[in-house]
Amino acid sequence: MRKTKQVVLLVLLILFGGTGFLVATQPALFAPDVTQADLYGEWVETDVAPYAADRFEVRKDGIYTNGSRVTTTYQFDGDQLTYSIGTQSYLYRVENKKTLERLSPAHYTSFFAKTK
Repeated sequence: MRKTKQVVLLVLLILFGGTGFLVATQPALFAPDVTQADLYGEWVETDVAPYAADRFEVRKDGIYTNGSRVTTTYQFDGDQLTYSIGTQSYLYRVENKKTLERLSPAHYTSFFAKTK
C-alpha cells in the first residue's frame, strides 16, 4: 500500500514537472492562435481615464498614432509585437485576439483592447 502511494506520487511529480518544463521552455505551444492580420486595427489602453489612454493602430504598412505613421517596421512572431519609435522600443505580449499586454516600456502593467 505504501509503495503504491509512492509510485503514484512519483508519476504525478514527473507529469507536473514535465508540464512545467514545457510551459517554461515552449510557450508557443500554449500561446493563442493569433495571426498578423488579427493585429490590424486600433488598440486602446484599458483601465485608465479615456483622456489619458495610450492608443496606437497596427496597419499592414506600419504603426500609427494620432493618424500619423510613426514607424514602417514592426515584428510579430505570433506571441509578441515589437516596434521602435526613435530610441524607444515597445513590446507587447498577445493575450488573445482582442487583448495585448504592454511589457515595455514598463512604467506599469497595462493592457490594450482592440476597438476596430
